[in-house]
Amino acid sequence: AIVASQAVAGLCPITEANLGDGLFPMQAFAREGGRFGVGSDSNVLIDAAEELRLLEYGQRLTLRGRNVLAPDATRSTGRFLFEGVLHGGAQALGVAPGLQVGASADLVELDAAHPALQARQDDAWLDSWVFAARNGALRSVWRHGRQCVAEGRHLQREAITTAFAAALRGVLG
Repeated sequence: AIVASQAVAGLCPITEANLGDGLFPMQAFAREGGRFGVGSDSNVLIDAAEELRLLEYGQRLTLRGRNVLAPDATRSTGRFLFEGVLHGGAQALGVAPGLQVGASADLVELDAAHPALQARQDDAWLDSWVFAARNGALRSVWRHGRQCVAEGRHLQREAITTAFAAALRGVLG
């Protein structure tokens, strides 16, 4: 019914794992042409690559296979996941996917010097970012053309950390 409605399934694999909510039947959903996006609404970890990795790994554990979300042996799993969330996320936000004249300049830069990304190119870059890079591969982020992450650190990190600590003290103290 979700596929037929052309709605986007919003998935948060880290939160779903943390809460024990179970696994979304992603392989069957994707095979039917289902649209999906991922989000990080977790206080456990906010990491886009980890959301994608956990989405695939959960399916691997359930289905007892490798690369179960790539539509065929010629497609990269990282490419499938990236394109899926790019298009599904854009639909959910009501914007066009990718870079376009007049669109919001929302950009992510990976660190080409990260060990997991060395000597990689094309789809191997996406596969390495999703499945091998772990922390440290994210170099910069821009939202609406304004940089908010540089050298892997949020530009407002200190203020955010201070506000977070105060909020915790208010709730727990």
